[in-house]
Amino acid sequence: MKTLATPLGLAGPGSRSTTERSDAQFFDRRVAGVALSVALAYYLGAKIGFALTFQPHPVSVLWPPNSILLAALLLTPVRVWWVILLAAFPAHLAVQLQSNVPPMMILCWFISNACEALIGAGCVRYLIDRPVRFDRLRNVGIFCFFAAFLAPLLSSFLDSAFVAINRFGQDSYWQVWRIRFTSNILASLTLVPFIVTWSGDGIAWLGKIRRARILEAGLLLIGLLSINTIVFYKLAPTADSALLYLPLPFLIWAAVRFGSRGASAAICALTLLAIWSAGHGYGPFSTRSAEENALSIQMFLIVMSVPLLLLAGVIEERSKGETTLREREERISLAAESANLAFWSINFERRESWMSDKGRAIFNFGPDEHLSRELFLSRVHPEDRNAVGEAIERARASSQTFEFEYRLLRPDGETRWLISRGRYLSNDRGGIRELIGVAIDITAQVEADLQLRLQREEMARMSRVSSMGELTASLAHELNQPLTAIASNAAAGRRLLAEGTPDLEMFEELLADVSSDARRAGDIIHGIHHFVRKSEGRRCPVNLNEIVQEVLRLLHSDLLGRATAVETQLAPNLPVVDANPVQLQQVLLNLLTNSLEAMQSTPIGRRRIVISTKCDDTSSVLVSVCDSGGGLPKEDLD
Repeated sequence: MKTLATPLGLAGPGSRSTTERSDAQFFDRRVAGVALSVALAYYLGAKIGFALTFQPHPVSVLWPPNSILLAALLLTPVRVWWVILLAAFPAHLAVQLQSNVPPMMILCWFISNACEALIGAGCVRYLIDRPVRFDRLRNVGIFCFFAAFLAPLLSSFLDSAFVAINRFGQDSYWQVWRIRFTSNILASLTLVPFIVTWSGDGIAWLGKIRRARILEAGLLLIGLLSINTIVFYKLAPTADSALLYLPLPFLIWAAVRFGSRGASAAICALTLLAIWSAGHGYGPFSTRSAEENALSIQMFLIVMSVPLLLLAGVIEERSKGETTLREREERISLAAESANLAFWSINFERRESWMSDKGRAIFNFGPDEHLSRELFLSRVHPEDRNAVGEAIERARASSQTFEFEYRLLRPDGETRWLISRGRYLSNDRGGIRELIGVAIDITAQVEADLQLRLQREEMARMSRVSSMGELTASLAHELNQPLTAIASNAAAGRRLLAEGTPDLEMFEELLADVSSDARRAGDIIHGIHHFVRKSEGRRCPVNLNEIVQEVLRLLHSDLLGRATAVETQLAPNLPVVDANPVQLQQVLLNLLTNSLEAMQSTPIGRRRIVISTKCDDTSSVLVSVCDSGGGLPKEDLD
């Protein structure tokens, strides 16, 4: 059993506390109230059933007690069914005694009535989740077959047998079976949906609807009662039989606009008025014998009721499905707006498309603009359009998932960065059925990554500037040597010119030395400028041997000042690598600086650094820096 509260206020098993309640607690005020209501309704239903009997047959055209009992069982927990049956028996006994029915026949009829209710309620409750509602086609179909057809079919055999055994009435076994069968089918289709739908939240539902719907319901009720009165009370028995379907538009109106509640109420009103009119000799169902009139009106009302209940169930199920879908779309839109997500789907078979509001805002699509691959690609940046189109085509051909990052060029000229992920879904025939996907706007993330990269580059440059600051003395000494040589050669040249007869060969050598020293100083300055300037971090083909030589040129004076010997083992014909040269210089400079600091306690004669480059079997270029320092202490290895 499901742990759901019943519409009649009786809690299901799951609503009890962990402590087991005793059976005596079933008899609380709620159960007593429900039992009393069932007894009263059963009594009134039996009186109505006798009033709707077409004499001389002992079976009513519409027998409400069985349906009232069935509805009560559908609305209450199984654990109190015995209370419901026990409460109905005194009412059954009272009304039957008033009609001078023999005691044995009274008991037999109650047994058959209870069997019908138990069969119908048991099947429906087993196949339909609690609470029982008529708002789905499946639920209505289960009710119509098991409760409205199978239960009366099986119990009618028992009921007819009881009538024959007790020799009650003048009809044969099969006459009683036929009248009883159709009577109970009609009662189940007419009364059970009405009681179940309106005993739940039917009255509360009236308080929730708008005033305009209340006015519409009033007009529907007036129109339905008026047309029913005309058809079943005012029309002559010889009137055209097509006029019997004049109430059909009002019945459809009730089902379409008010669902199962409206349909069940309209069917109930139609049934009661039609049977009452025929029983009193009015309308088109009063021209033949009582048995023929009863069968005709029963079949007419059954045929009208079943499609109407099914229609109401389909409409209400579709309405709830649309509401659920709309709420889901609203939740998706809310999530999309919070996370800059765009959801979309394109159904190629139904030629339908949908995109969340956030997605239409991101892509600048109109509210009713139909989605297509061409429309999407028109928004992609021209430089990314071919790559995106190829990725989509590959996913379409293989029915696989695609994911790509691209730029979106909006009609207003704004460029945004997006990541899209989607998948093509196939139908049963192997064709493409639907495309579903999601896109996330990562423009802010891309801009943040750009700012972070710029900040990192600036920090790296400042680190290089700091390294240059630490090497200021060495760099000054390194620059001082070529500059001093240039000054000396310039002074020597002036002396030669002062002698009046300069030696041109010697003068040419002086100029060559000046040019060489100038190039040497220029290389040092260029290396410093290249090392500390702002860089965009672009990768380019780099020869690592040249990087090693440039760094050693920067550290030449510092290495001499620290009495450190440097040995280079540079592999010839080293392949170039795709890297950022400034970053490689920074790494190599840091390694050499660390080596110099690590050898401070090493004797001067043993200070040695070995820099080597080589190319391994995997075409990778390796650079290693080894020093003769003492290494890390054991306690710092972790």
